[in-house]
Amino acid sequence: MSGHHEKPPQTKASKYITLGIIILTILMFILAFHPFGTIIDSDFPEDEVIVAVSLPFEGEMTEFGVEYMRGIELAVEDINDEGGIRGVPVRAVYFDNKGNVTLAKAQFKEIRDLGIPVVIGGVSSTVTLAMAPYAESYEIVLISPSATSASLSAYGNYVYRTVSSDIYLGAGMAKIIGGRNETQNVMLISLDTSYGKSLRYAFLKEANASYPDMHIVSDISVPDSDTVNITEIITAMKDTHPQSVLLIVNPSQGVEIMKAAEKEGLSPAWFASDTLTNRQVPLEVGAYADGLIGFSQARRISDPSYEEHYIETFGEELMVRDSIYGYETMIVVSQAIENSGYTADGIREGLDLIRHVGLTGTIVFDEKGDAYPSYDVMRLENGEWVDLPWKEVLTFEKKAAAISSAHSTSSH
Repeated sequence: MSGHHEKPPQTKASKYITLGIIILTILMFILAFHPFGTIIDSDFPEDEVIVAVSLPFEGEMTEFGVEYMRGIELAVEDINDEGGIRGVPVRAVYFDNKGNVTLAKAQFKEIRDLGIPVVIGGVSSTVTLAMAPYAESYEIVLISPSATSASLSAYGNYVYRTVSSDIYLGAGMAKIIGGRNETQNVMLISLDTSYGKSLRYAFLKEANASYPDMHIVSDISVPDSDTVNITEIITAMKDTHPQSVLLIVNPSQGVEIMKAAEKEGLSPAWFASDTLTNRQVPLEVGAYADGLIGFSQARRISDPSYEEHYIETFGEELMVRDSIYGYETMIVVSQAIENSGYTADGIREGLDLIRHVGLTGTIVFDEKGDAYPSYDVMRLENGEWVDLPWKEVLTFEKKAAAISSAHSTSSH
């Protein structure tokens, strides 16, 4: 006798049940692994997906606003060339906040009334912090490509950023400056804003903890304006003789301070936060600015085709690289919409799950909506910002000493 049982004949009903189970299994497999990701229950736009962008195109931060906009436009072009978001083209709608808090808040209300669930912006921490409560109250996702103030981490529901907190950058600046010499006098000039206070606090905390022989001989706070009290700053510089000066100020203020110091024959080693890593400083200060060390979010581009695309589109070299954060921010927003839908809560869910490997590395958000830290150190050489190789950063005390010596010789 065989060990196998004969299969009973299938009835029509059993055949239909079997067929139904097979079809259901196939559908479940497709839904689990299809390229669009999760099922979207809410309505999805048929004509276009609109993303609001709030940036300054007038005022002190205009250059940064324009660069972020350029990156966003390059991203929109790439997304649409690849078929859009779920087959629907994406479009960025721009609001010029002029770096003005009152205007940015009024525009945020307008964005709410238009029914747009996500806003990219602003540039400065001050403006972004002003919009953050509105994002939470209106339940609209706000994602910044540039705001670094540690205070922004308090808004953890609808507020994100593709750059990391000042806590890490401030500590990094202290490590680099502290590496110049075991004992040195340092002058600190910082903005009286959330951004300036946040960086100043992080810098001083690391300096006090790790570099007890670093003496902060002058600590000057300046208002958020186009000008500074040059007499006060130059007098303090002459009285305290700092070997290093750290500028956490607006671009025009940095230019004014450096030009006044050159006129007085002063030649400290200059350091600056990311607000000064732009075209304005080398263009307006000139050769005296060579040797300036700038700190910024990571800007080393992993794909050279981006730079080629930028030059081809805008007809000029990629001298500063802020545009890549506009690009990356638009890309992660589009991926979040692709995966989880065109609603604020869907975009939040998508961003929380993002594991994006982009031009500057991996973007992953923590529970506060902050990106994990990644920074670069740059130096002005012959009017151009040049990335310092990490081996130079790690042995910075030797390099900085050479820079300081060369800078001192060239200024006499």
